[in-house]
Amino acid sequence: MNGLKYNIVMFAYNEQDNIETSITSVFNSTDEYLHRFYVIANGCTDNTVSVANAVKQKLNFNELTVHEIELGDKCNAWNTYVHELADEVAVHFFVDADVRFSSDCFPKMAEKLHASPEQTVIIAGMPLSGRNLDFYRSLVIERACFFGNLYGMKWSYIKRIREKPFYLPIGLNWIDSFLTKAANTNLAFGKKNLPNRTTWLEGVGYDFEKLSVFKLSDIRLYKNRIARYELGKIQEVFLDQLPCEQWPRDMTPINEQIEADFDQLTKHLGPIKKRMVRKRLTRLLNKKRNSA
Repeated sequence: MNGLKYNIVMFAYNEQDNIETSITSVFNSTDEYLHRFYVIANGCTDNTVSVANAVKQKLNFNELTVHEIELGDKCNAWNTYVHELADEVAVHFFVDADVRFSSDCFPKMAEKLHASPEQTVIIAGMPLSGRNLDFYRSLVIERACFFGNLYGMKWSYIKRIREKPFYLPIGLNWIDSFLTKAANTNLAFGKKNLPNRTTWLEGVGYDFEKLSVFKLSDIRLYKNRIARYELGKIQEVFLDQLPCEQWPRDMTPINEQIEADFDQLTKHLGPIKKRMVRKRLTRLLNKKRNSA
């Protein structure tokens, strides 16, 4: 590795049941070149923070910092790391708090990304489990996609994001799609991908527990995921009309436009999905209105 340092940031919202496993997996999958590891607890109302701090003490994980922010929004947490916390190490990894990581994945991925051509700015963690494994692998390999479960980013690209500047709007859904499009177009959001913007390593990545139809929490998670993706696709129609420099810092005005023309914008959805999207949209708007 020749002293190649890297950071890791984990985004956690009410992950008290999963975060010990994920932090321990990070601990077991890193080496001496890990510089800093941030757990950004965004708007947690459970014991995520206390569990994370207990694991830090248990493992004597000195590189770990638990950073609390009040707003429970992943886009805001991503902006906080990219624009405020990230320092000038070569590679920055972004991970979720409900997954496990393959052996030595962080040094392996850091080395691969660092050795890649200048225009290659992202390394995708490969999905290693799941019912749709072959499909998600094809998205990484054939369509240059990457997922929030695990990906690495060059410092040069973080500098580009800051200089643009590029922010994810608070309340944005389907974040992986927007970040994939941003990286593959160098923040221009054109219709065609630029070549060689992403890379990957076969067999190096993440896995997770399969959702169970017998667990109420898993059913709820699955429904929320569908609603998030479908709402994100509708939001994308509005954002595609603007250069990213003109994106709103908060999606509320766009979400209000979606609410006002909801039936027309969701006519392609079946009644069940439509109901799930409306419920999610209403929750986002009520949350914003109640905080005003």
